[in-house]
Amino acid sequence: MLILLLGGFLAFRFFFSPERLNQIGRTVGTTFGFDYGVVEYYSMGRLVARFFNVEKLTTASGTYENQTRPYRFGYGYRDANLNGVLDTDEAAAGKVYFEVPVYADYLYYDGKRDPRPR
Repeated sequence: MLILLLGGFLAFRFFFSPERLNQIGRTVGTTFGFDYGVVEYYSMGRLVARFFNVEKLTTASGTYENQTRPYRFGYGYRDANLNGVLDTDEAAAGKVYFEVPVYADYLYYDGKRDPRPR
């Protein structure tokens, strides 16, 4: 009986490790579209770009070398006029690819409210 309990515990720890639970959570978020993130990019203390509905920021890695690149990237709707609202023309343009240098000042936060006008 003790062997079964120990085996069950080890199987649980293997299949449901914190890393595995994070992967499961990201998969669920990707599948069901939990993309509420907002990225704000600052230069010299001033807001220069904002992106809505960003699912995640990914650290770029090299194709042939095991080394990370000095930027992060993601996809989101660009707030062209920086008014904090996703306007219809910005939504019609679709999601765009963007890069943020690692050493730049940026904020990535969970913006649960829908930025589209009501």
